[in-house]
Amino acid sequence: MTFNQIALKIFKANLRRYLLFFLCNSFSIMVFFTYSTIYTNKEFMNPSNINYAITGNMVAPGVMVILFSIFFIFYAQGSFIKFRKREFGLFMVLGMTNQNIQRIMLLENGLIAIFSLLTGLVSGTIFSKLFYQLIIKIIDVNGIPFSISIESYLYTTIFFTVLYCLVIMKGFIDSFRYEIINLLKATRKKDNNFLNSPIWSVIGIILIVIACFDMIINNSVENSSVALRSLLECFLGIYLFISNMFLLFPMITNYFHYKSYKNLLFIANMKHTLGQSKKILFIITLFVSMTIFMSTISVVLISDSKRVATAYNPYDIAYAEIFGKNQITVPELYDILNKSKTALTSLKKIDFISKPYITILSDKNLNANLGTQLKVEKGCFISLFQIVKDDGYEHDTTTISSLVIPINGIDNTYKPKGKITKVLFNNIPILSNGHYVILNNNDYQNIRTTSNQGEIGSIKLLKFRDWYKTEDVLNELQSKLATYNRENTRKFFDNINDDIKWFKPASRIRDYLDNKQSGSYSLFLCSFVGILFFLSSAVILHFKLLTEYDNEKIKYKKLYKIGITDNEVATLISKELKVLFFVPYILSTFVSAFYSYNLPVKQGGEMVTVTYSLIISLIYFCFQIVFYLVYKKIYIRKLIQDLEE
Repeated sequence: MTFNQIALKIFKANLRRYLLFFLCNSFSIMVFFTYSTIYTNKEFMNPSNINYAITGNMVAPGVMVILFSIFFIFYAQGSFIKFRKREFGLFMVLGMTNQNIQRIMLLENGLIAIFSLLTGLVSGTIFSKLFYQLIIKIIDVNGIPFSISIESYLYTTIFFTVLYCLVIMKGFIDSFRYEIINLLKATRKKDNNFLNSPIWSVIGIILIVIACFDMIINNSVENSSVALRSLLECFLGIYLFISNMFLLFPMITNYFHYKSYKNLLFIANMKHTLGQSKKILFIITLFVSMTIFMSTISVVLISDSKRVATAYNPYDIAYAEIFGKNQITVPELYDILNKSKTALTSLKKIDFISKPYITILSDKNLNANLGTQLKVEKGCFISLFQIVKDDGYEHDTTTISSLVIPINGIDNTYKPKGKITKVLFNNIPILSNGHYVILNNNDYQNIRTTSNQGEIGSIKLLKFRDWYKTEDVLNELQSKLATYNRENTRKFFDNINDDIKWFKPASRIRDYLDNKQSGSYSLFLCSFVGILFFLSSAVILHFKLLTEYDNEKIKYKKLYKIGITDNEVATLISKELKVLFFVPYILSTFVSAFYSYNLPVKQGGEMVTVTYSLIISLIYFCFQIVFYLVYKKIYIRKLIQDLEE
């Protein structure tokens, strides 16, 4: 029999397993490609078309998709090779060399990689259209066409080609250490672990405790790196705990002698099962925890969108007249306002002077229009930071050491006299990159008289009876301002879209809708990734059980001979499957709930974020229960049928 004939017979004998491995690879490629089509869509990622708060939410789920692809491909390949090792051992008994085994591996993996890539790209091309339409529907944006760029195909091909090369390289390196006896026993051996000691489990528990205290004591908006550090400590601790849980399991059960005696077979089986499943349990725990946590953040963003929009926009609509832009007449403005669905209740104006990276305000003017009680000494200034402290973002509130303004060719220096961290008026886009300073009115007027006319501007602040009904008047005003600027002024930026973006009004309703859309989009992506992780965890568990199925069949056939019944087999298998199916989800629930409790965005208090996290965890748990019940029924029925043959 030739080498090619042997390879063909191997393929026919393992067709179902090859098909499962092929479908897993194709599915990973399809998901990655679908995600990359959105990321490489220039019209969609253009801040002028889609708010960056929405497109920026693609980063975290994108990283999770990349990590998923790496872990999933490596694990699927490892499980597939582990299942094949016994066959390789038999081939070596019959005279095959390591080089022959390597040729088989190269042929198998090469063909699977090529066909998986082709199938994944084709299915991704088809599925990406539906995925894009769902996204457009969720964020409620029209006029952005669907397109697939060549970069999507290029990035996907390069990424998975490199990944498959690494997988094949790892298989080749491992094959040099193949020995017949180890290959024949491969499916019965637990995973290699250089940390085989109960002490490491204790160290893992200590690390988890340290991570919790680190998060509780040091977490703050100003110190955002604490969350990442704590998560790394926590997952390292979970890994150490899970890696040696099979050593702790019999030690703990020894304290319950009656229960140990009653469940002797289950305890013995679980020690072996946990020893073989630590990587699976950790990977599923890691990905499910991050999915629940990211989904919780998305739900918080949606529920918090009204509060944040209101906090950052004390007035319903505001726009700046500066650099000759936005200077529509009062009759034109009132003509727009009269079309509003809700009545205008107030119209105020704040004067300012725009210098490079500095926006200068007058204390007297702010007091008269905003009702503040500011009093700045002559020759001094107060820094104004228009931020909301509990918005969940880190803010730089470092004041400038001195302010130098030239007046009639002479530099005038103003000294800092404190700072205000409060939103007094809407953050106007064209002024948002600058530093607000408040001067004494006399100093302000001196600077104003010597400033260019283009540097002197005003902010119009509009308030309505019902800001929820201001979207139409906002759109009308924005269109009118853009038309005026295009017809009466030169472009301030190189791109007309940038002009529209930076000189548009700031409004409560727009921020509210953007925040809500951003949260909805993020939740959709996290749900998509969550479904992806759920399916992958199902495949991972199936790979594990499939790899060990023959050994389980041999074990229970032996137990049949000493009188074990079908009901006892079903009960024993059910207990083992419960541990594999639910331990990662239980750990993930605790991890995600804890870090959700410590989220810096706390709409309604910490318990609200925990409630969101627990609800999302419950949804995932329900899916897992259904999967467990269905899989358990099929697995037990098949095993008992095979035992009775």
